[in-house]
Amino acid sequence: MRVLWSSIAVALLLGPVVARAETFGLSTVHRPDYPSALAMAEMSKLVAERTGGRLKLALRPKSGDTESFTLQQVRSGRLAMATLGVANFHDLLPATAALSLPYLFESDDHVRRTLDGPIGEEILSSLDEIDLVGLCFYDPGYRSIMARRPIRNVADMKNLKVGVPRSEMARATMQAMGGQPVPLPVDLVHEAIKARLIDAAEENPAAYLSAFLASRQQTATGVYSLTRHSRPPEILVVSKAAWQRLSPDDQKLLRAAAQESATLQRQLRIEREDMARATAASLGVEIVTDVDRKALADATEPVSAHYGTDPAVKALVARIKATASLP
Repeated sequence: MRVLWSSIAVALLLGPVVARAETFGLSTVHRPDYPSALAMAEMSKLVAERTGGRLKLALRPKSGDTESFTLQQVRSGRLAMATLGVANFHDLLPATAALSLPYLFESDDHVRRTLDGPIGEEILSSLDEIDLVGLCFYDPGYRSIMARRPIRNVADMKNLKVGVPRSEMARATMQAMGGQPVPLPVDLVHEAIKARLIDAAEENPAAYLSAFLASRQQTATGVYSLTRHSRPPEILVVSKAAWQRLSPDDQKLLRAAAQESATLQRQLRIEREDMARATAASLGVEIVTDVDRKALADATEPVSAHYGTDPAVKALVARIKATASLP
């Protein structure tokens, strides 16, 4: 009895037990003004407010690390969270390659139905196999070609050295379109174009504005041709080790904040694309809209056929195509 009363007295003196505060590092390769980075900043704010500061996300935009290195850091638990392009998961989870295939998505609605529906949920859940928790998708938009000359068809791509991400899918797609792919880290693309080591690069409109127009390098790639050849999403992930340190309530709270940030990211991406078009026009950048995308899509069919030999990819592609006609 004396031991019991002693324990009660100590508890009264110390007061209620307070959960230990956590600070999760949150990394992205993008600049602070990029739509997903802005959405992550808003998520960080929401999480801090809703937990009363018990959980904070320390955002590191334009971290300087490669995405492959960042993925290793998150999987090992050395880094809590990051946003990573889906291409980084192709080797680890082959079915994710379906999301990067050329000319797969027909519209914004098609992307939304895929990523927000059962297919997206299954892909996020599959990250558990590689010690990650998938929170949401960010949609950067269609990737197109920025170059010194217009690209309207396969013939225009001939002998064009195009900087592409370090992804076998990106390399194969660009080669099938008729170009000469040059795999490069994203932070070296600008300098490679200025030094004329490559003739062109592929990027979405928001990134084109952020990385090229904002840095006044638009003269190096004065033509942006809307090939819209692929639309690989990004995934916001958290290490399983960090996730397991959270209470069930905080896990639910973090997931909800991430989903809200995904909605915001899409809104910001649309706004940034509109801004990119207006800014490009004011700077004299030519935007080519009369692209023969049917011919380019036909040229990339062997890429889709190659990846479709994997039963998981083939099945997922069929389901994604079926969602195009859903309301």
